[in-house]
Amino acid sequence: MNKFIIIAIFTIILIGAGIIYSIYFRASETTPIKPTGNIVEINITANKNKWNPTLITVKAGDTVKINLINEDPYDHGFAIEAFGINKRMFAKQETSIEFVASKIGDFPFYCSVPCGEGHFEQTGHLIVTD
Repeated sequence: MNKFIIIAIFTIILIGAGIIYSIYFRASETTPIKPTGNIVEINITANKNKWNPTLITVKAGDTVKINLINEDPYDHGFAIEAFGINKRMFAKQETSIEFVASKIGDFPFYCSVPCGEGHFEQTGHLIVTD
């Protein structure tokens, strides 16, 4: 039998198994969330080592645009590990982050740049609802 025919048969079986797995066996919590097309714009301010606001609520599938405003005379960082976000906030500047809220749950965000006293209190939560 020709080796190309064997490779073609193996490829068809592999793709078919992947489709069957995806339809019948994949856990619902690992299924990707489709973007809704809604854009949610949020302003987060860092001032005197405090975040404002510390609680953000969005719906699953929303495109989230966060405007980070650093009013302190030193750098901060903004990180949400669940979405792979880690952005430096330069002193007295504004920075933007945009992502799709593709997971449901409560996700902490925090300052990812050691900035002195009060650094470990610079936390908050992003809540993504169904």
